[in-house]
Amino acid sequence: MTSAPPQTGPRAADAGHGAANRQSQIDLHRDLAPRYAYRYGFEFSRLFQEDWHGEMISHVPKGARLLLDIGCGTGFFLAELAEHHPGAVGLDISHDMLKVSDQYVPNARLVTGDAERLPFVDGGFDVVFCKGSLHHTRDHVAFLAECGRMLGPTGVLIMSEPCNDNPLIRLARKILYKKSKHFDEGDEGFTRRGIVSLTERAGFEVTLVKKYGVFAYVFAGFPDHLGILRFVPGNAWITRFLIGFDRVLCAIPGLSILGFHIVVVGRPRA
Repeated sequence: MTSAPPQTGPRAADAGHGAANRQSQIDLHRDLAPRYAYRYGFEFSRLFQEDWHGEMISHVPKGARLLLDIGCGTGFFLAELAEHHPGAVGLDISHDMLKVSDQYVPNARLVTGDAERLPFVDGGFDVVFCKGSLHHTRDHVAFLAECGRMLGPTGVLIMSEPCNDNPLIRLARKILYKKSKHFDEGDEGFTRRGIVSLTERAGFEVTLVKKYGVFAYVFAGFPDHLGILRFVPGNAWITRFLIGFDRVLCAIPGLSILGFHIVVVGRPRA
């Protein structure tokens, strides 16, 4: 048996860069696993995350049975998926994250794997979810094409990713990703136009684009980064109010630029 010659040139450089990013993400999320458990430990933060998850789950087509959560992390979204759709599969590159996930979704099917080289057969799922996983990859079109490979002709891709339409949000993220050890500087958010273009280039027809999260995202979503609401009486009620207020803001065209995340739904083009 002969071995293939070693890769050289740009392709080899891309492969090396991809391998370096994979290891970087594994190392990063090994340290983040305990913080994620802390993040979901407050009633007000769970209320926000449950609303966010509900937004994504609301786009699942009727009759869908086989669901894949790519980048499932510590499994809080997967747990809600499994309630509505038993047998949902979760994949994450971080085994440390999945060990936490196993505590919250003990009966879920969990797979340690690379989202850019998914270890599943073509067309094996009705729905693929990506909640904040696209921006952790470097070849975004290749990642999305892999998602498309997982779906049959009537399948649906449902994503929620950091949105950088607002220049102030874009600047804040750039500084945070650069200065904080809890982020990878190579990660990035997306503009509405940019993420739609990437999704279409990967072979999808985009059927829905909407913004999600403004004040509730900032104050309730991440108490491990900004924990002000921990000390405020009635924080659960405040979070419910902010969730409703955010929905109004994100529904108004001129104000939707305030949204911190962008939800995208797409179907494989025929």
